[in-house]
Amino acid sequence: MIAAIAAAIASRTGLSRAALLAILIVALLALAAIGVWRAVAAFDAALEAAAAGARAERDAHWEKEIAMANALAAERQAEQMRAALAADAALRLRAAQLETDLKSLEERNAALAGGDLCGLDRDRVRLLNAPR
Repeated sequence: MIAAIAAAIASRTGLSRAALLAILIVALLALAAIGVWRAVAAFDAALEAAAAGARAERDAHWEKEIAMANALAAERQAEQMRAALAADAALRLRAAQLETDLKSLEERNAALAGGDLCGLDRDRVRLLNAPR
């Protein structure tokens, strides 16, 4: 078929049949090269789209993981804050109890006879050794 096309063109243009065959083969090779180039470009575009999709999927996965870790950390932080508040309340209650006990001990000490004497007598020692 190429030979028939070359013969028809050679009779009209005056070029030799071999030169026309060479020109046609070069043109066909150029068309084939353009086709290969377009196929590689299409494959590259498909590969780039697949990579972008994979990156988006990976990013979505890790954003979800990070959000879950942040939520867990926030819950643990809130739990620690609740525990700290409970410990603080218990500490304040115990401090108030100790303050009350101290005032009671001071009142009982002042009520003993000879409150201005120096040293420990038997009643003061009993006062200190009393269960609280």
